[in-house]
Amino acid sequence: MARGASSHFSLKRVEYDRYYPTVLGVLQNSGFLVLDAERTDDRAFLQGLPRTGEGAGIEIEIRRRPKGVDVHVLVVPHQDLPQEKGRFLMKQGVFGTLQSDPASDRTLADVLPGLRRDEGQRQVDPRFRRTPTNIPEWIFFNLKGGTMTWVLGTVIGLTGAAYLLFWAPEGPYRKNDALMGALLLVLAPWWSGIWGRSAARGLVAAFVTVAIPVTFYVVSALNWALPDLARDPQISLITVFLDALKGPAGIAVPLILGILSGIIGAIAGVIGGRIFPLQMKQSRSSESI
Repeated sequence: MARGASSHFSLKRVEYDRYYPTVLGVLQNSGFLVLDAERTDDRAFLQGLPRTGEGAGIEIEIRRRPKGVDVHVLVVPHQDLPQEKGRFLMKQGVFGTLQSDPASDRTLADVLPGLRRDEGQRQVDPRFRRTPTNIPEWIFFNLKGGTMTWVLGTVIGLTGAAYLLFWAPEGPYRKNDALMGALLLVLAPWWSGIWGRSAARGLVAAFVTVAIPVTFYVVSALNWALPDLARDPQISLITVFLDALKGPAGIAVPLILGILSGIIGAIAGVIGGRIFPLQMKQSRSSESI
């Protein structure tokens, strides 16, 4: 039964073609000589022996994934590694039968930090940070997290929709049903959704942008309260739904329009996420197996 240590982890922000030379560099900097390697378009094996001729040897497998790479690391006494070219111990399925080896455990612990380093998340020296460290970054409208822009976009879109319904000046444009419908159900939710920068956030932002002011409008139009909010001429798009849903059922109109606008917001959120990508979460590595 083989003695050694092993680990498996995934890196979601790493490209296969760029990660391979990184592994070569880590092995060389860790005191290994790469004596054997096998590489295809989506899979690579590397085998390294200690330069000193004593201690643990290492094998690494890299697998290309749709987003990132999977990495298997096997550390065993170098005498246990196959001597023939093209043969790798990890291909023989030794992971499940490994016995603990203190020397291999130490070598694995030394190598893993370099292998797990994500090039997409380089640490910045605090002395060179653009913002003071004692002030929360969201105050500076940091685009990486996305929460601040999501909230601000929703508030601005909601304010615009409410202004259109309740406070916009009189003019011929208010009698243009197509224009009013486009402004309320397309432009306002699109603005809110694109700053959500994801489909889910865009849907929520657009729903809130339309549903809240329309709720107040419907309450006024049904003469339940706030009689001055439903101005003449009324918004024909809302009036059509109110005519179809008589009486108390008309309170469902904000929900219906909110869902319709949510579709627009979700599409806008996807586009916004492509233009201003959200910061991806740090890659989570599995424990040693």
